[in-house]
Amino acid sequence: MRRYGRTVAIVVALVTLAGVALGFPTINIGNFERGGDDTPLGLSLGLDLQGGSHLVYEADLRDPATDEPLEVTEDQMESLKRTIERRVNSSGLGEPIIQLLDSDRLLIQLPGVTDPERAKSLIGETALLEFKHRQLAVPNDLEEITQDDILSVTADFLTDPDASSTPTATSTATSTTTPAIADDPDPVVLKVEFSEDGAIEFRMVLDRLMDSFLTATAQSQSGHIPPVPSFLDVTMEGTEQLRFNATALPIGTSTTYAIGFPVDSESGEPPTLDEAKRQVGEDAKIFFTEIQSYVDEDIGLTGEKLTRAFPSQHGGSGAPIVNIEFDDEGTRIFGRLTQDIVLKQETTGQSDQIAIFLDDVELISPVVQTPITAGTAIIQGRDFTLERVRDIALLLESGRLPIPITLIQERDVDAILGEDSLRKSVVAGAVGLGLVLLFMTAYYRLPGLLASIALMMYAAIVLAIFKILPVTLTLSGVAAAILSIGMAVDANILIFERMKDELRAGRTLLSAINIGFDRAWPAIRDGNVSTLITCGILFWFSDQLGATIVQGFAATLAIGVVVSMFSAITISRTLLRFVSSTRLTRKLNWWTPSGKSGLPQQATTGAQRS
Repeated sequence: MRRYGRTVAIVVALVTLAGVALGFPTINIGNFERGGDDTPLGLSLGLDLQGGSHLVYEADLRDPATDEPLEVTEDQMESLKRTIERRVNSSGLGEPIIQLLDSDRLLIQLPGVTDPERAKSLIGETALLEFKHRQLAVPNDLEEITQDDILSVTADFLTDPDASSTPTATSTATSTTTPAIADDPDPVVLKVEFSEDGAIEFRMVLDRLMDSFLTATAQSQSGHIPPVPSFLDVTMEGTEQLRFNATALPIGTSTTYAIGFPVDSESGEPPTLDEAKRQVGEDAKIFFTEIQSYVDEDIGLTGEKLTRAFPSQHGGSGAPIVNIEFDDEGTRIFGRLTQDIVLKQETTGQSDQIAIFLDDVELISPVVQTPITAGTAIIQGRDFTLERVRDIALLLESGRLPIPITLIQERDVDAILGEDSLRKSVVAGAVGLGLVLLFMTAYYRLPGLLASIALMMYAAIVLAIFKILPVTLTLSGVAAAILSIGMAVDANILIFERMKDELRAGRTLLSAINIGFDRAWPAIRDGNVSTLITCGILFWFSDQLGATIVQGFAATLAIGVVVSMFSAITISRTLLRFVSSTRLTRKLNWWTPSGKSGLPQQATTGAQRS
């Protein structure tokens, strides 16, 4: 027994480690993390067993000048694969399966993903971060409306009943100095008659103002602090010169618009018709200026000048934030921008903002209180959550995708379907293993029982390897694991048949065990090596073609075959040698299906002496 002490210790250690690995759903040692609480034994399950998302993307690289498709290189696709792997792995979306298909497609499988929209967002976003100078209340002279487009300007009552029921953009964006036209059933207004072209241009201005008002309203309802909507500034030069913010309504289907008359600055009341006519006089001129809500100026500061982005929490409020750090050039640009904004605020009282965009979608537009020249800043927003800031930091950190991609195929596997497949797979594996153990014990008796124990150890070691590597198990992988059990049994059958021949030739039991293993080994080795070669060929071809089902089958079968050779040659031999040193050798008919009567006498006595 001492001769095999080292081998016994190795086998016991391996089986113990396998039991510990499988006994704890999650393994967490330092930076080494494996397993999870949502799968049996903490194993990594594939899409067909766990459910999840199956996505196929195609490279969409085009010539900027002609918009013609361009051929992508192998290096570009490899860079794309690495970038997406980094994004998905860092996002906590699970263990992805990412493979290149053909020369311009990428397969992404995300087992167990419960939020496919978030996954697609992380994969597909290009993460183009831009910082822009947002100037507020910017005047825009409407040069497209000339004095030739204005045919007449008169003061009159608003008597057209259709006018009050046809609101325009600025009727809802009223200045505090100008009442809305609809507030008075028959107010005094300025009636401005345009030419056909002038009326079209003026209507386009009002539509822009309405869009600005609706945008500000939507932002306010979503919890954001919107900028003041754009509005129309009017200057009238008649007997008197008046400047006011105006509302405007079309009068019927004509080219005439009614513009609300300003109230008296002292009394706060609108003028009478006679007073309004006196102020307008003859041949009055009117000028329009669109006061734009804001204008975003490109300052050349993009995410390419970022050196670091990471999620954090605000030290005072605890709100989720994204910390950003710029390189030297970015620090210079950002510092100059914040200094200009603060200087403008001190001189004019107007506080501009910094608008931050991610792929043309505004994240936030913070107000600058003091110059920021150290090259570090934070991004924060009312709708920011811990998950949101982590995703933003991840996208900024990983940079833009090397090439544009388009989602061409999407398939979601229901978790219920995956759970049903997993249950059936476990039942199939248990039934298959049980039948093999029953056959081995019933036919080969004591060696068969020992082989069954070795198979149980083999199964524990294989599952532990699957968990530690980790190997993503699919239905095909489970089939390969069950097949490898059959191959492990096949090795034991070859050994036992050799043992039977040696016992019939008069060998002692221990000698028959050693010689049986030695003579069966070449057949076991050649058979398993040929299987491993086949697995290698299958894995290579499936990797080239993107056939993940075949690839998983090949990898799982290869692992099972290697462990089965160790199980048959080391574990089974050690168990047989151990038992052959006990009194169980007196029951020689337990060691062969041929029975005691089929053995020569010397074989029996030799076995007893051993």
